[in-house]
Amino acid sequence: MPHHSIVADVGGTNTRVAIALDGQVLPDSIRKFANADHESLTQILSAYRNSHDALAFEQVAVAIAGPVRDGEGCLTNLDWTIDCASLVQATGAPDAHVLNDLQAQAHAVCSLDPANVEEIRPGQSASPEAAHLVVGIGTGFNSAVAYHTPAGRLVPPAESGHATLPVTTADQLAFADYMRSRFDHAAIEDALSGRGLGHCHDWFCHQAGQPIGTKSAQIFAAAEAGSQMAKDSIDLFGTFLGAILGDLALTTLPFGGIYLVGGMSRAITPWLDQTGFEAAWKDKGRFGPFLDQFPIRLVTDDYAALTGCASFLEEFRIKR
Repeated sequence: MPHHSIVADVGGTNTRVAIALDGQVLPDSIRKFANADHESLTQILSAYRNSHDALAFEQVAVAIAGPVRDGEGCLTNLDWTIDCASLVQATGAPDAHVLNDLQAQAHAVCSLDPANVEEIRPGQSASPEAAHLVVGIGTGFNSAVAYHTPAGRLVPPAESGHATLPVTTADQLAFADYMRSRFDHAAIEDALSGRGLGHCHDWFCHQAGQPIGTKSAQIFAAAEAGSQMAKDSIDLFGTFLGAILGDLALTTLPFGGIYLVGGMSRAITPWLDQTGFEAAWKDKGRFGPFLDQFPIRLVTDDYAALTGCASFLEEFRIKR
């Protein structure tokens, strides 16, 4: 019999919901809801479920932009708490799961259309069992690793964007001190996120005695127009990115590749060769050449988290 599931990708601004049939997202079923128009995810899912009342759903999985523990999670940028019991109530599906959004992205890697993956930096071929590292740069920063084991795929959750920002130069230390003066902590996502590029620009403005608060889109536009301060901000961002990706690669050994996702990943990619990204990526002493094994790729699929939820549910169903 056909197996229908509901999958959802819950961000701070919008929620995307779709139907998965036997582990495959049905493109025509995807709908986007503005979170501001709804009181809760339960309300969104109930409305979606009611619009497909001819179907019986066996499973539901949602990916949320926030930490998840024991089947319950809170969105980082929205006052919503989501748990499995509320998902069952809203959809009628007896089997419910809550994933971190980067977990869902990592579950999607093996199911992505190659047309939606671009190579940023080549690496070496690897076995199908090799780990994949997914790094999300958007409103915030996070990462997840997919380990492929005989018992199935394992993707532990993480909140790596809130780890302390590593610094190796006097300028980076000065930037971190500036972040600490504003936020009491210099976290990775204070430099690597949409607002992170703004923070990089703020630091240069602060040094020059100029007003702060320029948005990332304005910084890219200013760099295109020739602004040296904007270019310096992008360079600082790219340098931090290279260093932190290198650290994560050595920590997780993703021989299957590193996959960048999120709006800022797409925005920064065309600029990377104009920044200190490559030098920072390989600045690992005698292990610098070791990093040549790990390819870096950009995911351009807006619905990858939905694909990951569907893939997770199908594997869970088969194992059960």
